[in-house]
Amino acid sequence: MSTQSFCYRLLLLIVHFALSSSRASTGNVSAIIVFGDSTVDTGNNNFIPTIAKANFPPYGCDFDGGVATGRFSNGRLVTDFVSEMFGLPSSVPAYLDTGCTIDQLTTGLSFASAGAGLDDFTAKFTDVCR
Repeated sequence: MSTQSFCYRLLLLIVHFALSSSRASTGNVSAIIVFGDSTVDTGNNNFIPTIAKANFPPYGCDFDGGVATGRFSNGRLVTDFVSEMFGLPSSVPAYLDTGCTIDQLTTGLSFASAGAGLDDFTAKFTDVCR
């Protein structure tokens, strides 16, 4: 697949989800399950022995309360926004977070872990849309 074709398909996917937000708010989605790497890790790496952690400043400086949660971001992740778009909580909890209640876990969960790239394409992804 060419770079241009990939970017076009990615754009169509984003537009599809943006236009379907009215359907999402009707409650058809009961939970969001996330798999991935650091781009969607909500803090699972805080609970495993690894050097890939984001539980210190400046991570989280724009998150609720300015607290670093283990997200490899200064604020919310794209999965947090998607969860909220579907009428679910505004942040997806990490699977390994012992502070989560059963009610939180029933509406969404992130199994993502930073450094979990399984394909050589993952490392090249940043060059795809240039």
